[in-house]
Amino acid sequence: MLDAAIKKRFGVNGPTGFALDVAFTAGEGVTVVFGPSGSGKTTTLRAIAGMVTPDEGKIALDNRVYFDATAQVNLPIQRRRVGFVFQDYLLFPHLTALENVLYGIRATDEKSRRARALEMLKLVGVDHAAERCPLALSGGEQQRVALARAVGSKPAILLLDEPLSAVDVATRSRLLDEIAELQRRTRIPFLYVTHSPADAARIGDTLLVLNQGRIVQQGKPLEVFNAPLNVPAAQVAGAENILMGAIAEHQPEQGTSVVDLEKCRIIIPRADLPQGARVTLGIRADDIIVSREPVTRTSARNLLAGTVKRLLRDGGRVELVADCGVDLKVRITPHSAQALALAPGVPIFLLIKASACHILL
Repeated sequence: MLDAAIKKRFGVNGPTGFALDVAFTAGEGVTVVFGPSGSGKTTTLRAIAGMVTPDEGKIALDNRVYFDATAQVNLPIQRRRVGFVFQDYLLFPHLTALENVLYGIRATDEKSRRARALEMLKLVGVDHAAERCPLALSGGEQQRVALARAVGSKPAILLLDEPLSAVDVATRSRLLDEIAELQRRTRIPFLYVTHSPADAARIGDTLLVLNQGRIVQQGKPLEVFNAPLNVPAAQVAGAENILMGAIAEHQPEQGTSVVDLEKCRIIIPRADLPQGARVTLGIRADDIIVSREPVTRTSARNLLAGTVKRLLRDGGRVELVADCGVDLKVRITPHSAQALALAPGVPIFLLIKASACHILL
């Protein structure tokens, strides 16, 4: 079990000042450290590894203290038994895959070291490339070699800093599964940094959401993404629609409440709040369905009439903004946008389940 309390300030009094202040535990499994660029994800990993010295706090893995500001303990990197997989692999270009893995293995004799290195390459499925240098390997193969080198040193914890950002989608998908399987086999804590919600949901057992140097929410990935607890978490985790309103009424027989947004109303799951209480709602753009006609026979409790304000193509998706009294962002496929003949000014209806509307604290 990793227990980390890290405070680190960088030029706080200057125009680009940044302060990291996080405290969390990470047990066996994959703990995903999630957030936008500049939120403190990499600094957190580097502090655990010993590459960054916190100003205050304590970092301990099981009964081994890595850092304790009060007790003036600060173990050097080589004594922490921490494996680190970097975004750009950092393989030695003049060494073969086998030699790169050998570099991180400490054993009393060469035969044992070589056997361990070959075992690690086989574990990650790249033993066929043992005698190749990094330039002769694909991006996926290079990343597997980096994983083998990190695990080969028998670390007590493995830190992965956006390790799949440089590989293609298909390779990324395979490697995510392989990293999850590697964790199950080694049974050591993995801390996995990413800003990809898809990666976080796919691989994470626990999610830490960082924003501006603070943890704004933690929990199971899908629970955090589907029900962020506060506005900062919603902004980071993907609730693109954040709306202000007040509880207009409760519908106890239906298990719902109604929120008045002034120019429209939204039905949400029953809220334990008094009538008139001000609330902030979060709704993910992917949880809204678009129709050109009113649909009444549906489980969605919200049917909002509006018009398309604008459309924006974002890779393989289309994001539209609809005016339904309030502006709502919706993401759909290009095929759906074409089939519905959507364009600015076109009247539409939005269908939203009550369960997709979350009160943010």
